[in-house]
Amino acid sequence: MQRGGGPEQQTLGATTCVVTGGMGFLGSNLVHTLVALGAEVRVVDALVSSHGGDVRNIAGLPVQSLVASIGDPSVAELLDGADIVFNLAGQVSHTASMVDPLLDLQLNTVDHAKLLETIRRVCPGVRVVHASTRQVYGRVAQLPADESTAANPVDVNGVAKLAGEQLHMVYAQAHGLAATSLRLSNIYGPRQRLTSNELGFLPVFVRKALQNEVIEIFGDGSQRRDCLHVDDVVDALLTATGDAAVGRIYNVGSRNDNTLSEIAAMICAAAESDAGVRYVQWPADHQRIDIGSFTTNSHRFSEELGWSSSTEFADGAKQTVRFYREHPWYLSST
Repeated sequence: MQRGGGPEQQTLGATTCVVTGGMGFLGSNLVHTLVALGAEVRVVDALVSSHGGDVRNIAGLPVQSLVASIGDPSVAELLDGADIVFNLAGQVSHTASMVDPLLDLQLNTVDHAKLLETIRRVCPGVRVVHASTRQVYGRVAQLPADESTAANPVDVNGVAKLAGEQLHMVYAQAHGLAATSLRLSNIYGPRQRLTSNELGFLPVFVRKALQNEVIEIFGDGSQRRDCLHVDDVVDALLTATGDAAVGRIYNVGSRNDNTLSEIAAMICAAAESDAGVRYVQWPADHQRIDIGSFTTNSHRFSEELGWSSSTEFADGAKQTVRFYREHPWYLSST
């Protein structure tokens, strides 16, 4: 579904936008919206095999694309003349970050530092919107978490994403870069890679439901999450291009939250799956970095920029299931 009613969206048709990670889940949904709004779109994606990037996510769209790391010097040509950079590239698997911490730090911190240096050299006046994550908070004693909650990441991914976020703020304060960072909650929806077990629980739940397989939940299912439909996230990214957001960090989460059991039940209902749910013990490697329940306070973003989520989870789950049934290749490993 395309929103695009705010003033920022209405002016994007006259802009040149670069989307890093633009063949991945979030990036490709943003690319589809930007093209529909009339923007000139340029995409860079490293297509790391274990991540969610796939050229099919943007197939047929009139975009310029480059397969490269965002830290590669070749990105400079893509940035030249850009008005807005949506910097969405990165590694998102928490468990993978503990297996190969140096790779996570490279992808989520060092490469972003290289990109920021390229931006400072090639297009210092560009507008930058960066995708961070609620994972920077780690385990939180008082929920919902707002931006004053201390960052205390429990895994390397959270550390690396926090460093990448802070790099954007340093460049905003020290070099005048017009940057904003959004700490995003759990995202679901179309064009998400379903075949990996390492990219979050939501795509696993969706895949299991679509294949009428039992959904396994670690623990007793009482942990709470606020799950954000990708359309709402795209709307937030576009909203964050406004001048009032420059130099700011915002939480972006859903207005509503649910237990993992409730989330699984709504996905099963959407897919008409009767396989049900099984509660299992936490694997040791997952439990060590588990954050418990997490819910997001997005009041700052709502009050300063007028954004709020609009997709109820049950409705978003139905739309998501419909998309994957219409595009069955997402359930294939090839």
